[in-house]
Amino acid sequence: MLLATLALALPFAQEAPVQAGKVIDVGVAMPMTSREVIHNARLIVKGGQIVAVGKQSELEIPAGYEHHVFPRSWAFPGGVDLHNHSQTGSWEDINDMVNPNNPELRVLDTVRPWNLQYQDACAGGVTTVNAIPGSGTNMSGAGVLVKLRPAEDNGDAILRHPGSVKVAQGYNPERSSDLGGARMGMWWMLRWWLDRARVVAEADTLDENPEVAHIAAIVQGKHPYLVHTAGGRDTYGTVRMFQLEAQVPVVVSHASFNGYMTAPALAEIGAALNVGPRNIDFSFNGKAQVRGLVEAYESGGNTDISVQTDAPVVPAEEYLYQATLAERFGATTWTCLESINVIPARQIMADHRVGTLQPGLDADIVIKAGQPLDPRSPVQLVLVDGEIVYDIRQGQRY
Repeated sequence: MLLATLALALPFAQEAPVQAGKVIDVGVAMPMTSREVIHNARLIVKGGQIVAVGKQSELEIPAGYEHHVFPRSWAFPGGVDLHNHSQTGSWEDINDMVNPNNPELRVLDTVRPWNLQYQDACAGGVTTVNAIPGSGTNMSGAGVLVKLRPAEDNGDAILRHPGSVKVAQGYNPERSSDLGGARMGMWWMLRWWLDRARVVAEADTLDENPEVAHIAAIVQGKHPYLVHTAGGRDTYGTVRMFQLEAQVPVVVSHASFNGYMTAPALAEIGAALNVGPRNIDFSFNGKAQVRGLVEAYESGGNTDISVQTDAPVVPAEEYLYQATLAERFGATTWTCLESINVIPARQIMADHRVGTLQPGLDADIVIKAGQPLDPRSPVQLVLVDGEIVYDIRQGQRY
């Protein structure tokens, strides 16, 4: 009797509505699982995930599914921007300018889901960002992977926390009044934290040591470091310290200026490079050449390359355009196409969820009037977790 009374008293305790299945037909689909495309393609989506990708002639439309037709358009995975500071919708951020190293800090609590900058980014073809703190200190705290879609609170939009831990080596974090005033001091401190985190990770006492929990989880292989670095010395130094010495997952972010001079050595190691927002380097040597950075790393033998915006340094909605510029300055087309989805998803250790169009992965899909690198064609439709979050027919944002 009591249970029946409680049931009658809770009329609003209902299950969430079941998401309608969708079928999307396009002229060309780029699953990004290989360097091949599917013509006259069909994508089937249900429950927030991709159910099937193939030719229209081979996949039937399930009864009751929404049917969206874009016969001259291209479908590809949503962009995954690993270096993004737009989580508050403005220049606000956590105050990481406390100590030279602040591994206990996090940006999770500052995320404002579906803020205007995120909406613009989504209209430009971005569906996931790694929201990170600034570069004013050697270690500024934990970032978070955020899905760009409407959400009641930041918890509803989070793909993973932490997404990465932000480290800065060289230039930005240099201090004149403490141990971090020179690279020797900065790098000594980073190694000190690495050693401490390893002890906590091996003892699996992360809950008892919150000040190092974020970096101890890196030692356990749960997420990577993302390291702001530039120049040949610091770009290789980052890889040497984290990948070779500490043997922990690391993504080299920026890798600009003349960092590409170490490209052959980085290729031998298999370094993960997240290049940008600077796209070129001008050398004042005898050649006096302008060199595209992605092309320079690719020519040096590197294949693990993604691009980034450092938004709002470059507006997040111009993420795909960073790959367009890389192609314009000489990088091969497939390297540039992979630099915006499948490779950054793998680098941030989220490729089991995003970055490709294949059954079982999140239905984060971009429909564009032209191929991804063509800046003349607009994004027409964006789905995140199977829901339409941007439709150009409702008003173009970008």
